[in-house]
Amino acid sequence: MQLSKALRLKPGFAIAFVGAGGKSSATRRIVDEMSGELPVLGPQAQVSDMSKFVLITTTTRLGESQKDLANHHLIDPSEDQMASLPDLLEDQRSVLITGPELEDKWIPPKDSVLSELYKIAREKGALLLIEADGARGRSLKAPDKHEPVIPEFVNLVVPMAGLDILGQTTKSEAIHRPELVSALLRSRKETEIGPAELAAVIGSDKGGLKGIPDGAKVRVLLNKAGDALAEPGGQVAQRLLKNPRIQSVVLASVTEDDPVLEAHGRVAGIILAAGGSSRLGEPKQVIQWRGHTLIWHAVRAADGLDPVAVVIGEAAGELRRALKKEPVEIIVNADWEAGQSSSVRIGLEAIPPEAEAVVFLLADMPFVTQELVSALVQRYHQTLAPLVATWAGGRRANPVLFDRETFSDLRELKGDQGGRAIFRRFEREFVEWDDPVLLDVDTPEDLERLKSME
Repeated sequence: MQLSKALRLKPGFAIAFVGAGGKSSATRRIVDEMSGELPVLGPQAQVSDMSKFVLITTTTRLGESQKDLANHHLIDPSEDQMASLPDLLEDQRSVLITGPELEDKWIPPKDSVLSELYKIAREKGALLLIEADGARGRSLKAPDKHEPVIPEFVNLVVPMAGLDILGQTTKSEAIHRPELVSALLRSRKETEIGPAELAAVIGSDKGGLKGIPDGAKVRVLLNKAGDALAEPGGQVAQRLLKNPRIQSVVLASVTEDDPVLEAHGRVAGIILAAGGSSRLGEPKQVIQWRGHTLIWHAVRAADGLDPVAVVIGEAAGELRRALKKEPVEIIVNADWEAGQSSSVRIGLEAIPPEAEAVVFLLADMPFVTQELVSALVQRYHQTLAPLVATWAGGRRANPVLFDRETFSDLRELKGDQGGRAIFRRFEREFVEWDDPVLLDVDTPEDLERLKSME
């Protein structure tokens, strides 16, 4: 997966990189991806609907070696040069804009230039990448009083750290301002940096989240995530995602051809249980199987999704009683007879804005397990595919994971349509599973078959 896809970059975005662990390398990676010159490593690596223009600047100081971040370097630009920048960008594709050189460093451009850059980025559909603090090549840092300097117009802030800091201590030379890191950890003695400690530094309002504008989204980038660091990196990600201010956590090695290992984000669950069971003749959601109701089995399969909403309609009283002790949000669809699309829409209304995706489950498929749902989520983290579906018996099956990119299409569904109606519009990934997962309970014959497996 490409870095620009994992960070969900869009034309006209202003992105501020803060922290340590390879901000300049991440910037170079994005510039290269936008150039279209990198090898395509499969459908999941492609960038669609993306800008091909990149503006780069800084609110701190850039080293002499960083002048090659773009194809062209514009130094302390005049009004005339700024006026012609859109044409220069058309020719060069990527342009670095700084102030003049001072003591072997490029200082930031004037505030008026910075504001104009954002205006040009929006009008041109370019990315504006901003290095908003310095780390002197270290893997971890805590910000000083004067940093970071993040413009209020920024759409996305990317706090960074290098996962190679794991296992080192707070006295490591790989830390910029180790005394401030120790202060954030409230430790007066040398402390080993593990997943909990790294997450504490990045997730602190005085650490990686310092100075972020209220309207900006936050996606953490954990760099240098080789295979040996993927598991502890995932632990860091899960800790960070407990903070609602953080939208997602990307594990990557930005200098590799295929840079992103995983992009962790919150995945919610919606259990569709509003149907009338007309062919069966009784509410199938509360039928007992293996000592529990079918809706209980669906809730168990959704374990690990957060939050989980159950949409009920017919037999609402019985379902409320069955779900009384379950950690779910119950939503009543008074219009359930209008078809499954009405339950899809009302379920999506319950999904919080920080959720990146949702898994739709049905209440009458007892062989759907938590292991299958976890496999769908894992494939999603590895690909960020708009759709991740189950594949069994030679065909597509439920449950299905839908990325937030698909939500507007789901809300347009009418009648008894479910998510399958939009499958052809989006890229798809599949998780193969055993055939019994296909069994659903619609008719007396289905129920008799299920009971025979009890």
